[in-house]
Amino acid sequence: MNTHAEPSGDGPGTDSDSTVPARRFDGPWLRVLATAATAWTLLYALDWFLLEAGTPAGAAVGFAHGYLLAPLATAGILLDALSLAERGVTDLGLFKWLYALVALAAPPIAIVYYAHREWLRPGDPDLLGGLR
Repeated sequence: MNTHAEPSGDGPGTDSDSTVPARRFDGPWLRVLATAATAWTLLYALDWFLLEAGTPAGAAVGFAHGYLLAPLATAGILLDALSLAERGVTDLGLFKWLYALVALAAPPIAIVYYAHREWLRPGDPDLLGGLR
């Protein structure tokens, strides 16, 4: 039994909308990555220098940087790398997985990822998704 509706020809992905290819990984991934890595760094510094272990504030900040922001930065790295590969700009190969693995523990690896990304990219001014 087929429960999916057939395309009517008026939706996205039809011939009338063929100028914009459907991409699964497009998004503001560099902004997400930069925000998550910066927030992680600030919360980690706050946790390290100002908060005591075992306090409610220390636990909340530790949870935020360890269980919310680090996986968000990891997702940002992977989705940005997948977006680059999907657009045919560059493929980071195994490096994207290494960066993602390190980002789970230390999201500031995003700086190294970004430098690697810039080194591999051809001179495309629209590559950064409007950050410049």
